[in-house]
Amino acid sequence: MMRNRWLLLFGGLGLVAGIILFLSTGSFAAIYLACIGIVLLLAGFLVGPRYRTELAAPPEGFVFTGERFVDPASRRTVEVWQHPASGQRAYVLAQDPAQPKRGT
Repeated sequence: MMRNRWLLLFGGLGLVAGIILFLSTGSFAAIYLACIGIVLLLAGFLVGPRYRTELAAPPEGFVFTGERFVDPASRRTVEVWQHPASGQRAYVLAQDPAQPKRGT
């Protein structure tokens, strides 16, 4: 999420600076700067988190799906829980990586 903020910040600054420079100087380099700003803004809006924040415990009504994986960012074992009615998924830190919990 923090990555998106930086992309949006620098993209917005590049776009505004490019427009101001183009209006004041008419330089084609300013158009290039504005285009880079647009690309960074698009990346900031399109790039999102891969999944939601890891929870310490599953929310009420969620059932363990049997899926477990090692999160590449935190390098911790994560279990996948799902709400049967809505299909919403929750990512919960595994308490004991050797023994997965079963549905509640």
